Amino acid sequence: MNIINSQSLLDYNTFKIDVTADSFVEISSQSDVLEVLENKEIKEKDKFILGGGSNILFTKNISGLVIHNQIKGINILKDNECFLEIEVGAGEAWDDFVSWSTKNDFYGAENLSLIPGSVGAAPIQNIGAYGVELKDIFIKLEAVNLSTKEIKIFNKSACEFSYRDSIFKNQLKNEFIITKVYFKLYKNRKINTSYKVLKMEIEKLKLNNPSSQEIRDIIIYIRNSKLPNPKKLGNAGSFFKNPIINKKKLQQLQAKYANMPFFEKKEIKIPAAWLIEQVNWKGYRNATCGVYKNHSLVIVNHQNATGQDIVNLSKKIKQSVCQKFNITLEEEVSII
Repeated sequence: MNIINSQSLLDYNTFKIDVTADSFVEISSQSDVLEVLENKEIKEKDKFILGGGSNILFTKNISGLVIHNQIKGINILKDNECFLEIEVGAGEAWDDFVSWSTKNDFYGAENLSLIPGSVGAAPIQNIGAYGVELKDIFIKLEAVNLSTKEIKIFNKSACEFSYRDSIFKNQLKNEFIITKVYFKLYKNRKINTSYKVLKMEIEKLKLNNPSSQEIRDIIIYIRNSKLPNPKKLGNAGSFFKNPIINKKKLQQLQAKYANMPFFEKKEIKIPAAWLIEQVNWKGYRNATCGVYKNHSLVIVNHQNATGQDIVNLSKKIKQSVCQKFNITLEEEVSII
């Protein structure tokens, strides 16, 4: 275990913000976590857990210790005719896990293809895309309490999943490091094609019974057509959540904006991208950052932007949307 002082985090966050960690360590096992927490020199330091850095906007240097989670491994624990239970190390790249699942012809994770970040970060955010959320395939997770060093199991209900949210973003924020996540995947064809764009692509390709790999290929095609590659253009994907409104508010808005799109399942959501486009931010660019030309939910780092540059832009976008629609956008990205 090698603790590094004054470590740049430029290569550890997809927004490509150049900040420094006072101390930095990579861990590759649960025993590494316990060793770090028992280290007398760093025991009293604040701890910051860093996975893939794909849902974070750094606005300042990080005091204390950054623990970079690199716990790897994909293991099948239960295997029967219908489904599998799989244990995945929290430091695995999320899309590597999805790729593994589709190459093995398993179903359940394919709609979540090409989402950046780590497996350990996925339940914190309850990641979701194209009609599927992480909670749909989640069984439980294992985590270590950063204060007591207790190893605790959280089942689905204990995680308190909701739209892009969990207990780890609220009551238990910064209290645990997730080490393993357990999933249920299916052997029999079980796909979700409820999302309109996905359904259209399947029909265009004339796929009657698409495999999980074919669904993954379509998702990758759709995402690449809309979203910038963070390796080429710094970003953290969708910056804002889709706002949730009630029926009364929806009726009021529809009276003024008859073409306003919305999704209704258990809740009514308005596409944040549409709201942002209506106030003309799509494609905007200043000296350092801007709004991606192909997707208005994505704020991008064009050239040496600071975290504060991006925060300032996001505030202007929020203000414009609020003034026009009386809707306050909420950030999906964690601002540090």
